[in-house]
Amino acid sequence: MPRTLQYRPTLIDELISNERINSYQNVFQPASDIELMGVYLWNAHVSGAIYPIIGAAEITLRNAIDRALRGHLGNFWWSGHKLRYRSFVRSTPPPHPVQAARDNFAKATRKFIAEQRSRYGVTGHITPTHHGVMAKTEFSTWGFMLDHEFMGNGLIWPSRLGTVFAGTWPSTQASTMLTHVQDLVTTVRDFRNRLFHHEPAWKRFGVHTEADALQHLQEKIGKIESLVTLIHPENLRLLEKNGLLRAARRACTSHEIRRFQHLAQTHKINSMSKLQGLVDRCGTDDTILMAKLYLGRQRTFLVSPV
Repeated sequence: MPRTLQYRPTLIDELISNERINSYQNVFQPASDIELMGVYLWNAHVSGAIYPIIGAAEITLRNAIDRALRGHLGNFWWSGHKLRYRSFVRSTPPPHPVQAARDNFAKATRKFIAEQRSRYGVTGHITPTHHGVMAKTEFSTWGFMLDHEFMGNGLIWPSRLGTVFAGTWPSTQASTMLTHVQDLVTTVRDFRNRLFHHEPAWKRFGVHTEADALQHLQEKIGKIESLVTLIHPENLRLLEKNGLLRAARRACTSHEIRRFQHLAQTHKINSMSKLQGLVDRCGTDDTILMAKLYLGRQRTFLVSPV
């Protein structure tokens, strides 16, 4: 039972720290350490539920840009002088987005070579492969590649923009569209970094209450959904058909907070008709419910929609 755990000083004061957990106390106003730890664990649950859809956005964006530019400029399209940019001046350093993209590809190449040596024991000269380097790129690379430095006559945008983003555009103007998707990518990437660094997923300026936090999370999921749909609507269908979007949105609800705080109702089931009723409610409300079954040996289950 959660009441037998040593919340203080062991779990909260020493292993998590009051500095980190105070923000949960201020926003969610838990009435006990059990509820405080519950909302802390709920945050980890939210991060895990959102991870697959962020991963889908990152991977499909990377592959869509790579596919379009590889068909246009060939393999290793980022190397040498293949990738031209708008403000090019001979003997002058490139602007930040261009240099940052180059640095990211150089870093990805080094990571690929290092992995070949450490994981596979390859010795001597290693020739990087196109797909090997692409797999090592960071998410920020694609934000840099969507910069307006690459927009203009004879440049990669706008000529290849429709190939990368096959969904319905919010604007018929390529420059407006490029700004829109770059903003989306920046928002999703910043949110991804917050999740991956184990920070509160809901935290930002202006979030003061539980309702604020949940609204913020739902908005972020909406941004991820928009990016995935712009790349190709079939990406969205994949996430929907496998229940990943619903799972992410379901995680970001007050009902799920209560469940992790051990405040959710436990439904006692001692007949098949009651079990059927609970399953029906679970599906109708799209909610995870806790059931204690007395059919034979007493056991507790979570009943979850898919």
